[in-house]
Amino acid sequence: MKKQVHHVFFSPTGTTRAVIDGICRGTGLADGVVIDLTHDTGVSSSFGPEDLVVVGMPVYAGRLPKLALERFAAICGNDVRVAAVVVYGNRAYDDALLELCDCCSEQGFRVVGAAAFVGEHSFSSLEVPIAQGRPDKEDLVRAEAFGQHVAAQLQALDLAEIPGNRPYKDNPVFPGAAAESDPEHCIRCGQCVEVCPADAITMSAALPETNAEECLWCEACVRACPTQSRAVVLPKIREVAERLHQTCSERREPSCYFEDAQC
Repeated sequence: MKKQVHHVFFSPTGTTRAVIDGICRGTGLADGVVIDLTHDTGVSSSFGPEDLVVVGMPVYAGRLPKLALERFAAICGNDVRVAAVVVYGNRAYDDALLELCDCCSEQGFRVVGAAAFVGEHSFSSLEVPIAQGRPDKEDLVRAEAFGQHVAAQLQALDLAEIPGNRPYKDNPVFPGAAAESDPEHCIRCGQCVEVCPADAITMSAALPETNAEECLWCEACVRACPTQSRAVVLPKIREVAERLHQTCSERREPSCYFEDAQC
């Protein structure tokens, strides 16, 4: 049986999936299953002993989203090799990559590679762009190169030291609010309801209503709105976006980790 590479990701806005798909292409292995943890719950799958799994998650304030980890917990590694990948918004990935590597090991996977790539920040907008358009063509070339390298050294047993701290930094505390829809432009199409990974949005008789306590602040609903009627109006979030736009404008490149090596 041919070795296969399996795509596993949590990707509300599509940036993490783009990176994972690029890495999988680079391995040159036959495609296996695609597990989209963004909306799939209770997913389980079995992998061949010679297969490779590439798992990717976004970074929110230096940590992984709890919802993504809860869904990933349904997958058993059975000593299958895995490449762990996080995608962050050009600020820092803090403890997130270490957290994902630890999580993969706890699920029974054998980590043979790890990487942190940059994706457009969820707070990015035309007015305050933050890593706008990332991952771009150059990022995806780097993703394929990482995949090629991982596939070439699948017998690695120990990784170079992954940055981060244990215990991890505290989980982010969200502000108890969420994006809102402009009643003058919302056409009640339901796109925001469909794309929300936390099922936090429901369609009322007038406008979409969001359970702010369940909101991840991934902004998938904002990106998916066909009339641009959905936006973040909370001043605190706008202030954060402005600050990140100013302090995180310098381009950061992917970081990749292999056995006793870093690129």
